[in-house]
Amino acid sequence: GGGGGGIRKYVLPEEGANMLDFYTLDMCPFAQRCWIVLEELGASYSRRAVNLRGSEEERARYEREVNPRGKVPALRDAETGVTLFESLLINEYLAERQEGGPLLPADPAARARIRLWNEHCDSQLAVAHFTLLMNKDAPSEEAKRAALDAALDVYEARLVGPYLLGDAFTLADANALPFFERLDFSLRHYKQIDALARHPRTRRWLDLALSRESFRATRQPEAKLVELYDKFLEADYAFGGLNKN
Repeated sequence: GGGGGGIRKYVLPEEGANMLDFYTLDMCPFAQRCWIVLEELGASYSRRAVNLRGSEEERARYEREVNPRGKVPALRDAETGVTLFESLLINEYLAERQEGGPLLPADPAARARIRLWNEHCDSQLAVAHFTLLMNKDAPSEEAKRAALDAALDVYEARLVGPYLLGDAFTLADANALPFFERLDFSLRHYKQIDALARHPRTRRWLDLALSRESFRATRQPEAKLVELYDKFLEADYAFGGLNKN
């Protein structure tokens, strides 16, 4: 993800050549959920890879000019002059900016359901997955697996099908997708666990969502995921240790 030079020019030579500058880190699931939405919308944007482990000068510049929290993703809209961070806020802005239609329906109840799914993904599913993946304490493994199953049970019981809210792919699906891909792959690779074996409806949803062009365009090679998780496991990272946002 990082490379040299605090903000490396990824697509275009000059910032602002497109209306949207998307500041990202290749392996970050929070950034990928925004990348998926940019692709779903067919937005014109420039990817700016941020080196979060660059020099103090580089990081200070990024914090001063883009995101004071020093994390990714972030988005700068040259048309409106707004600079945003936090992936869920960015995605709602993008959907409203381009009248995203199904991604963020006008109906308040549908929007509330999307936000509930987003909250569950971030506060329950992602935490339970990472806690189980990082666990090296055998006696607590069963409890951590049960916590993940409880988070998955909510999807199994409440997803409408074929997508989380019904026929349309929404921000709820886009926001969950990078986390489910990593959950499915990492637990199979490191723990020999089929995380969705007891959740067939959720498996059908995931298979459908993974087939979308927006996901395929933003997917990272499994070898890169292994490289990243190897580092996490070696360093005993806590959830969000690299980049929580």
